[in-house]
Amino acid sequence: ARPAQVLPKQAAGIMYIRSLALAPWLLVLTSLHRAAAVPKKKKDNDVQVLMPHHSFAAPLEYQTLLDDWAVSGASLFERERLLLHPGVPGRAAFLFSKSPLLTDNFEVVVHFRVLGDKQPQKVLHDQSFGFWYVQENISQAHNETAMIKAETWTKGMEAQGFTLGGSKAQFTGVGVVLSMADRDKKPRPSVSGFTNDGHTTLAWGLDVPTQDAKPIDFRNTLNPAQLKIRVRSNLVEGWLKQSPSLSWQECFSLDRSKLPVKAGGYIGITAWSGTPEEGASADLVSVVQLDVTNMDETSIGEDMRDVSKQIQETYMEMLTDKTRHFLDQKSQTDHLARLVDMLGEHLNSTKPADERVFESIKDMEERMEKLGEDCRTMKQSVAILMNPEGTTMAAKKRSSMSSIEAMRNDIVGLRRLLIKDSATHKMKLEAVVKNVAEVKERASRGGTPEALNQISDQTDSLAKTVVSRGRQMSWMMVCLLAAIFGIGALMWNRMLYYEKKHFI
Repeated sequence: ARPAQVLPKQAAGIMYIRSLALAPWLLVLTSLHRAAAVPKKKKDNDVQVLMPHHSFAAPLEYQTLLDDWAVSGASLFERERLLLHPGVPGRAAFLFSKSPLLTDNFEVVVHFRVLGDKQPQKVLHDQSFGFWYVQENISQAHNETAMIKAETWTKGMEAQGFTLGGSKAQFTGVGVVLSMADRDKKPRPSVSGFTNDGHTTLAWGLDVPTQDAKPIDFRNTLNPAQLKIRVRSNLVEGWLKQSPSLSWQECFSLDRSKLPVKAGGYIGITAWSGTPEEGASADLVSVVQLDVTNMDETSIGEDMRDVSKQIQETYMEMLTDKTRHFLDQKSQTDHLARLVDMLGEHLNSTKPADERVFESIKDMEERMEKLGEDCRTMKQSVAILMNPEGTTMAAKKRSSMSSIEAMRNDIVGLRRLLIKDSATHKMKLEAVVKNVAEVKERASRGGTPEALNQISDQTDSLAKTVVSRGRQMSWMMVCLLAAIFGIGALMWNRMLYYEKKHFI
C-alpha cells in the first residue's frame, strides 16, 4: 500500500520540474501562434523574457551566482543583497557577468541602496557606482591576483586601466554612472549616461560626470531606489525613481544610430568609495535585485546552459525571421514536428536527472517516516515513564505531579549548586585578577627611569657603606691585635717578675 501513496507525490514533483524545463518551449509555441495570427502593431512591452543567468534577487545563493558572475574587491554576495562596498573610503567594488548577452534589445532594472551621512557636504565627492555594457569580457581582463600583489589595490587597478569608478576607462559600449557630486564637485547626487567607441580613455572629473548629468537625490531612501536602462541598437535611455511607488524620472537619452549597440556584450556593476579625506565619510552601497529582460523575440538573450548545444542552436534557428512566418499549413506542420522532436530530445536528456530527483524524494520520504516512528516511540516512552500502568487515573495524576515536582526540585538544586560554585569561582577569579594587576603594576613601575635611577643611587650608597664598614673592621682588627700584643707583653713581664722573686 505504501508505494501507491508515494508515487502520486513523486510524479507531481517530476511533472513540476519538467514544466519548468519546458517553459522556454511554451514561449516558442506562443510566438508561433502570434506569428500565424493576423499581424498587429506591437508595443514595446509585448515581449519580456527575464534572463536568469544575468539577473538575481533575494534570497541570494552565492554558490549558484558565482557560476554566472565574477566578484572582486570589496563586493560580497550576502543572503539579502549584493554588498558592493561598506562605508569605508578607498574601497573598490567589482561585479561582471561571465557570459555575454546575445541580444542588443534588452532592459535592465537595478534595485539599489546608498546609505551614508545625512549631510552631503561630509560625503566624499569622488565616490560613485555605475552600470556597464561593454563588448570586452571584463571578467577575464580583471586580474585579481596582480592587484593583490601590487603595492596597493588602487595602484593595481590603475596598472590594469580600471580608473573610471572601478571599471575600465577605455571600452566599447555604454556606461551609466551615479555620482555623489556633479561635474563642478558640488555635493549633488547625479546620474550620467555616456558611450565610448573603444579609442578614448575617459577621465573622472573631465568626462564623467557628464555636462548634462541629471541631478537627482538617490541617497538614504526609505525603500531601495530603482535605475532602469532601456537598450536598443540605436538608442539608450535611462530613468530613475527613489521608491517603487513613485514615478520614473528621465535621466538621459543617447543616440546610437551612428554607432549601433551590438549584441554579445557583457554587463557589470562597479563602484569606488572615494579617496580618503579628513572629515569626509564614504557611503555603503548595495544592490538588492537586478532584473535583465530580453525584449527581442528573435533572440534567446543568453546561453541556455540547461539544454544541449544542438537544442540551443535549433531554438535559435526557429526564432529567426524566415521561420516565424509560414506560407501554408504544411510548413507549420513541419515546424511543429521539429519542435516536438526537439522537446523529445530534451526530455530524454533530462530523464537521468528526473530519476535522480525521484530517488532523492523517495529517500527523503523514508527518512521522514523513520523520524515520525522515532517521535511516536519517544512519546510513548515518556507517557509510560510519567504514567505507569496498573494505576488509577488519580494515581497516575499524582505520580505525574510527583515526578514533575521531583524534577523541578532537582533543577532547583542544580541551579543553587551552580550559583554557589559560580560565586566561589567569581571570587577566586577576582583575586587572581587583582594579583595579576598588582604584579603588572609592579612590573610597570620597575621598568621606569625613576625606578632605575633609584636603584642606581641605592647601589652607590650600599657600595659606600660596604667600603666604610670595611675600613672600620680593619681598624678594629689592628686595635684588637695591639691590645693582644700589649696584654701578652704585660703577662710576659709579670711572669719574669715571679721567676726572679721565687727562684733567684
